[in-house]
Amino acid sequence: MTTDEKKKIMIVDDEPELLESLEMSLKMNNFDSVKAGSGKECLDLVKTQKPDLIVLDIMMPEMDGFEVLNRLKADNGTKDIPVILLTAKTGDMDVLKGYQEGAAVYITKPFLFAELIDNIQLALNIPIK
Repeated sequence: MTTDEKKKIMIVDDEPELLESLEMSLKMNNFDSVKAGSGKECLDLVKTQKPDLIVLDIMMPEMDGFEVLNRLKADNGTKDIPVILLTAKTGDMDVLKGYQEGAAVYITKPFLFAELIDNIQLALNIPIK
């Protein structure tokens, strides 16, 4: 994959340590990343950054991930961006709601970075090595 072909992943979480770990993992797997510390920041950045995929936490202050997902899917400019929900919400109803609202993948914390990378590649139709 050349630099021109690098996919840009937006990571949205209110935990700075997790954002840093995700950013390093994405970089090691040849992805570019842009970080957002809140749902509002995600919605502000998504128009200018044009990510290929969004990794989104659900439990965040002010605006939760379900609200962000709803807004992304309701906007013609962002509705086709695949969203992976990465969350501590493990209830069956939460998982069902995530998929009903348009998530491509629902991953619960704690998670393996390899699992996330594989799911990013699947969502972007990139062959898994």
